[in-house]
Amino acid sequence: MPPLRFRRIEFRSPEPLRFCDSPSFHVVVAQEELSRLYGVSSLVVTPDPVAWEREFVLIAERGECPTGGYSVRIEALDRAPSGELVVRVIETDPAPTDFVTMVITHPRDAVAVRRGGLEGLSRVSFVGPGGRILKAVEVAL
Repeated sequence: MPPLRFRRIEFRSPEPLRFCDSPSFHVVVAQEELSRLYGVSSLVVTPDPVAWEREFVLIAERGECPTGGYSVRIEALDRAPSGELVVRVIETDPAPTDFVTMVITHPRDAVAVRRGGLEGLSRVSFVGPGGRILKAVEVAL
């Protein structure tokens, strides 16, 4: 089965978004849930809004990092034979010789995924290199 398609998104708000101090992974199925997750009353998704009736959102957060140069990225989505959705996540660190911004960062990546073909999905597993499970989330789509 070929990897599932998704589109990368970002969040904007006139209020400060809540940061996560440690790595976290989320499956969000409604706008209200997304706003509550980040502790804001108004949240805009760019470049295009999420069509919640047809899409849901996957979020990978790295947590607090001591400098710039750290990242987290959702690389691919696959449907496992068991029916679960497997989200492949890559984390990168700056090399010891890299020039980095000397500021605390909170790397995050988010993607919108079409619900079509995922009806009945009950589990989403975020996995790192080598298939190591970072977090498994029970869902009802």
